[in-house]
Amino acid sequence: MLLIYGQDSVRSQIEQLMGDASDIELIAAVEGGIDGVRLARNLRPDVVLLHVHSSGIDGIEASRQITHAPWAGDIRTVMLADVITETWVLGALNSGVSGFLEVGNETEVLVEAIRAVARGGAHLSPAATRCVLDRIFPLTQISGSDETEERFGDLTPREREMVSLAALGLDNKQISDRLIVSHLTVKTHINRAMIKLNVRSRAQLVAEAHRNGLVGVREKE
Repeated sequence: MLLIYGQDSVRSQIEQLMGDASDIELIAAVEGGIDGVRLARNLRPDVVLLHVHSSGIDGIEASRQITHAPWAGDIRTVMLADVITETWVLGALNSGVSGFLEVGNETEVLVEAIRAVARGGAHLSPAATRCVLDRIFPLTQISGSDETEERFGDLTPREREMVSLAALGLDNKQISDRLIVSHLTVKTHINRAMIKLNVRSRAQLVAEAHRNGLVGVREKE
């Protein structure tokens, strides 16, 4: 994991926290977004944890440069913010983040969020989720079958099923256990669905599923 955080004291606290998690390796910690992007390119961490405010470039721009880069591969980003606002949450999701949490969350929450994202899942705090839902549902009611078919018509039945399970909050391992398929099969189908739907992150994929009513749907081949 790579950490990008401007405040020295908090950065040190997170470094210590990650050191106590036996399954998480913190490979570098920097203050600024520019250095963070450079290190992400050189070190290729599985997860980048960054604050929405960072020197040089802010966390949203740093996340965008990392997740949209041709060298990004499977690098995923998790955003931290002192205050949850719709502007920050939606901006972060558009930048490609897979997680968004408030600074000051319980230790277990932050560690589990990083684990979930590293497994290919997504993690939004309750406040961040509320921002997304408030943005989606006042503007559009849950779509009916015609709208769902129009948006997801290019997906195979298996891809639709896996997207619907991801929208319920299941990570790739949980989906593979549920459907009795390999982890690689789930990852392949989810990635193909993201490409077909033109979304950059799992969080965006989940939002699309909720927007169009594709949640918990069991498809038949």
